[in-house]
Amino acid sequence: MNWNEHLLLWNEANVKLLDIRHQSMAQGDELRGYRLPSNAFLWVTKGHGRVMLDGTGYAIDGYHLLHGAKGMSLDIISSGERLEYDLIMYKVLFAFPGNRYLERLLKRSSPFHIQYGFTPHAPLALHSKFEMMEQSWRKLTLLDKLYAKGVLYQFVHELLGQMVGQELGEIRADLVSQATRYMETSYSKAFTVEGLAEQLGCSSSYLSRLFKKQLGITPNDYLIQVRIEHASRLLRETKASLQEISSSIGYLDVYYFSRMFKKQTGVSPLRFRSLAAESAVQNSPFISSGQAIVPRTGHSYNDNYSHYEKEGDLTMYKDMKLSVTAVLLCMTLLFSGCGAATGSNDPSAAAGSSAAVAQEQLQTKLVKHMMGESKVPVNPQRIAVNGLEDIMLALDAPMVHAQSMKGQYLYDTLQAKNIPSVYTPDGINYESILESKPDLIVANLLPSDTESYRQLSKIAPTIVYDRSDWQTSIVAIGKAIDREEKAQSIIKDYEEKLGKAKEAIVAKLGADRTLAFIRPSKQDVQLFFPAFSYTSIAYEDLGLTLEPMLADLMNKEEDGAWGIEASLEKLPDLTADYLFVTVGGSFDSEDEAKAASEEMNVVEDLNVWKSIPAVKQGHVYKMPSRHWMLNGPTADSMKIDDVLAAFGLQ
Repeated sequence: MNWNEHLLLWNEANVKLLDIRHQSMAQGDELRGYRLPSNAFLWVTKGHGRVMLDGTGYAIDGYHLLHGAKGMSLDIISSGERLEYDLIMYKVLFAFPGNRYLERLLKRSSPFHIQYGFTPHAPLALHSKFEMMEQSWRKLTLLDKLYAKGVLYQFVHELLGQMVGQELGEIRADLVSQATRYMETSYSKAFTVEGLAEQLGCSSSYLSRLFKKQLGITPNDYLIQVRIEHASRLLRETKASLQEISSSIGYLDVYYFSRMFKKQTGVSPLRFRSLAAESAVQNSPFISSGQAIVPRTGHSYNDNYSHYEKEGDLTMYKDMKLSVTAVLLCMTLLFSGCGAATGSNDPSAAAGSSAAVAQEQLQTKLVKHMMGESKVPVNPQRIAVNGLEDIMLALDAPMVHAQSMKGQYLYDTLQAKNIPSVYTPDGINYESILESKPDLIVANLLPSDTESYRQLSKIAPTIVYDRSDWQTSIVAIGKAIDREEKAQSIIKDYEEKLGKAKEAIVAKLGADRTLAFIRPSKQDVQLFFPAFSYTSIAYEDLGLTLEPMLADLMNKEEDGAWGIEASLEKLPDLTADYLFVTVGGSFDSEDEAKAASEEMNVVEDLNVWKSIPAVKQGHVYKMPSRHWMLNGPTADSMKIDDVLAAFGLQ
């Protein structure tokens, strides 16, 4: 193959992406005599078998890339447990007005009309391009289609680069090099070390040992460093908000991003930005010109990368993406169902299909939710829940899967009801949800997390609601699962309890008492505003007024701001009559909760803490983060009880 001619024609080509089709084959399955309807790349991502392309055989063992032209015959035999592949179909248009050289070249050695195959030496680099292309292609907007077309060129660039390199004798990249390259190009996505290791064909423990041996850090540490480097560049060079920067590097929880940034650099993101703007910043150890903000060796963060998935703190929805294993598992379910109907011309089969559709219409209804509309069972009996367990328990819904862990405030109730509870720090456990065989999934997701919604929807009809606004969500969910009266009753009982509690508090304390709700650590303190949904109940809902200094700070922030991070030196400026304090997060492990408590003990020994007026007066009340850092009818009812108990009213 003449690579110069090959690359020249690809540069001149106008390529149209036609379709991306995923297929899954069980052991022993065969595809025979399939004629390619267009030029196509066959991207095998998993499994063992043999592929025949116009009579030429290719042995498949894991990642493999083949190219075929329109009309070529494709045969595939799966000899392993499961073979997964995607067909990337495309069409090429040329316009060479007056350029006879290119016209002759195209006739003599067109790269679009030949077949070839190879095992890429850096498969994850190719796969990251494919994932971006496939995710955009599945969306409906022309803008996304345009993006997918652009990524196709990147995909071709990567594969041709690897093919040229292999022909020139390049050495196969080792596992650590492949993993770091994938992280450096895919840092904006959520993925797990386990999923990354599976794509590389090794165990997560083995990959971690290789990282420790070669780089002195874990894979999670490396990913954190990559993300913080990109964040530091955006802070220096753009005016993007913290939320925009946080989202762009894979952290949808801006609070977690701020905490992570400070732990890595020693300063908060906003302080970093202000330092970068000063002329003296050239001498700052954090932003030396041309250097990484964090060295690529050393400085372990003890795997805290996964915590942003755990906490309910500022994440009003979970950003929980799926592992590669789960993608393949879910797609298997989807396509095995589709395959039975495809290509059938049997009238009786068509009649049976029509009857099935009619029966389905009788048993389902259309439900609107945050992600659009979904057909759901009229009377669901097996509901898998992710992030909305509080609401679903209150509705006494028939749950077959929940997200919880030992120590979490709903765990004992779920256990008593024999509801399987699974907690995965790195995201949604798609495998366990699939195994629960749900007829409906009720989930709490970010509105932008369309990929998680798409994958959940492949398992069962999925409806998505906002946990932070649980009173609105419980009514909508109640209507969706035929428990609307129960939902209204729950709200009525809650509002009565809240009203009585407020009356009791105002009667005892007066109507002008001020409050500050905070979360301290050894480094800084979070000062929560009333807009923060998890702690908003402690302010006007229960008759207390926002502390004056916090009110001033809030007026300087954007509307709806959750609060701010401040140095511990700010603590003596809090003049609130009462101080509510929480430490840790809603899904902290026992060790993490213990560490947070120990940090609080350190803070309480500081003079700045002892100087707070409310501390001097003994008006400090500790609130458990397990339920204060989440929302729901049970969590908020427990918050009311906590406040009443603090003021001696219960």
